[in-house]
Amino acid sequence: MQAQCDLLDRLLTHDFENIQIVNTPTGLEVHYENRRYRFEADALYHVLREVRLSNCLSDQIAVVIYNKGVPVSEVVTTKTELDELFSQNKPYSLWAKEARFNFTKRKRPKEGGPTNRSYLKSDIATGFKIDYLLGNFDNPIRWTPTLTPTLQSTLFKGMTLNSRYHVVLFDDLYGWEVSRLHSAYLSYNAKLPLGIFARVSGGYFFNTQFGYEAHLTKLFMQDRFRLDISASNTENRFITTPPTRKILEADHFSYTAKLTYRYRPFMTDISLQYGKYLFDDTGYTLFVSRQFDEVFIGFFMRDTDKTLIGSFGNEYEVNYGFFFKTPLGTKKHFKTGKPGNIRLKTQEQFFLDYNYTGITDTATLLEVPNTIIHELWEYYPSTLEKGLASHFK
Repeated sequence: MQAQCDLLDRLLTHDFENIQIVNTPTGLEVHYENRRYRFEADALYHVLREVRLSNCLSDQIAVVIYNKGVPVSEVVTTKTELDELFSQNKPYSLWAKEARFNFTKRKRPKEGGPTNRSYLKSDIATGFKIDYLLGNFDNPIRWTPTLTPTLQSTLFKGMTLNSRYHVVLFDDLYGWEVSRLHSAYLSYNAKLPLGIFARVSGGYFFNTQFGYEAHLTKLFMQDRFRLDISASNTENRFITTPPTRKILEADHFSYTAKLTYRYRPFMTDISLQYGKYLFDDTGYTLFVSRQFDEVFIGFFMRDTDKTLIGSFGNEYEVNYGFFFKTPLGTKKHFKTGKPGNIRLKTQEQFFLDYNYTGITDTATLLEVPNTIIHELWEYYPSTLEKGLASHFK
């Protein structure tokens, strides 16, 4: 049955979505989705704080976190323990050991229905990207900075629409790039039995590709091990063809498997990926990255059967490089409003990589952002636990 307490009103003041609060034989369940706060751990802090301040009588609390209308993670604790935590009578480290962070097996309650649904509410998220090439002393850097306003919308449970326009500020790298519609695709996100996350997408993707893709992700031992299996069938095609450019007709079938181990004390991921990549090269990629809440710093090594041509015309068999991903824009977005509304916001992440051999299409995969699998790292039990700790220092 729906819980009769003031928690719903408290959560609505934060503009959380898909809210359901129900009493069960094992205690109170709080279901919600966050699109207000940039970092999921920050949103969880506000939810736990409101649970603690509410007049709900149940002591046992299970907080279930959603994405695209799909239940992803949960935190199980008690109201008594939250009182001790927020009143500083219990250190966070001890509370975190007693609480249970995990991927959830719970489903959306059948009683009643969610309040403040997230469906048919759209965002235009504006970020930027930089394509660049380091050259010689006469022309040390060639680059093309681009603004990337992106339309993002959840149509119904699990189904998202994504479309990105590129506003080219100037083009010193390619010599032909112009402002144009760059991608538009639909993605269906689901959670299958055995806790497997699944995605199927179709449309115009980045890397000038039209077609469809599928991706499966399974996590083991909370988030210590992760297995990703993906496949795509695409063809070269512009959604908007730049002047003077002609597409090189070619079909591509790719498939990859990737195994990741997370060393949780240092939030370090080690990944090995093997398969046939987007542009028909076969080989492996090794990643090592470290997470600092919303910031990632990492290194990669790629070795495929494609010879790489570097910035000065040198040939390489193996590509090395590094990357970083950092938060972008405000930590708290505007409220989403009613269905049909369009909200302006900043893109949440900025990504930049450096290839030792210069720009290369080696070991390329389809990019499918604004999907559950793409954003899954924010819902890791270890990410939520570490991110929450910053509020109690």
